[in-house]
Amino acid sequence: MNLLQRRLQDPEVLVRLNAFFLSYFGWIAFGVLYGVIGRWSVDVTNEFLELPLTSREFVVGLVEFTKSIPPLYSLFTVVYYLGFSGSIALIVAYLLIYKRDLKASDELFIRYLMAYAVAGAIYLVFHIYAPHIVYNLHGYNSSNTLLTRQEFVLPSLHNTIITINIVTLWRYRKELGGKLLILVNTLIPFATVFLGHHWVYDVLTGIALGAVISGATDGRKTSIPETLYSLEIASLRKVTLANFLLAVLVLIVAANPDRWLEVINGLLPGP
Repeated sequence: MNLLQRRLQDPEVLVRLNAFFLSYFGWIAFGVLYGVIGRWSVDVTNEFLELPLTSREFVVGLVEFTKSIPPLYSLFTVVYYLGFSGSIALIVAYLLIYKRDLKASDELFIRYLMAYAVAGAIYLVFHIYAPHIVYNLHGYNSSNTLLTRQEFVLPSLHNTIITINIVTLWRYRKELGGKLLILVNTLIPFATVFLGHHWVYDVLTGIALGAVISGATDGRKTSIPETLYSLEIASLRKVTLANFLLAVLVLIVAANPDRWLEVINGLLPGP
């Protein structure tokens, strides 16, 4: 029986895996609902632009410099799009499925929940827009998707999550898998700034938030209701598979929401 099969027979792993799925879906649901509940959020972009390192010259200069080095631009592009959903998936797979580190997985889950809660509360109070929107940079998508809201900029949740990832992974820094994951996560702050997706202040605030959350949750355990362990393994596996397929579907739709909207409209009967 291979490693994945063993993990799919382990209720401790399955329950935690589904908890990660549900927390992720919850954040996506918040992003969708933000169009309604975020209407009272105050736009402070103009005030924010009074700060140093926010000028068009600085932002465009960084983006053009990155594009002038194709390998660097390609690397940062891959790293950036891996940065949120991808990094979460990789860290969970490494800690929970590969290492079966329940303690670290519990800490990671609690930290993600706190990151979603704190960042979400901030976005409900005020928001700013990303550099590529403010300066209308060519080739960037300025519309909202299932995975991104253009108001979710400061603090950078990308960088909050990667800080949490690095802190949680630090115990595995001497292992090859841990080294590679830490390296990829370390590149994400640079990718977000050099590609014009975030301001320098977003990154610093996100890193600070991730560090504070990680420190406050060190050693914390997830409280899992005993009733969940009474479920049959077959039932847990079915729920896990359903959540996995739903997550894949969300990623596929989010990659090109306009195209999928056209497909859905095409399937609907005409007037």
